[in-house]
Amino acid sequence: MRRIGLFAAVFAVALMGSMSFSAGANSWQGTWYYYNAEGAQIGKWTAGCGAADGRWGDTSGSNKHFTQGCAVES
Repeated sequence: MRRIGLFAAVFAVALMGSMSFSAGANSWQGTWYYYNAEGAQIGKWTAGCGAADGRWGDTSGSNKHFTQGCAVES
């Protein structure tokens, strides 16, 4: 009986860990938009979106905004 309880506890911990990892991995899909002091967009960095991944412009600044998910460019 103790083995079944131990197995159930280990299984529950492993399941929670895998769900947590999956949620964390999905949160990195999206785009950082970088702006200058006047509010004009100066760069963009997309990650986790396959063919849309990449950087352009100046992505070194701290004035940025993150949009989660992979949006289709228009």
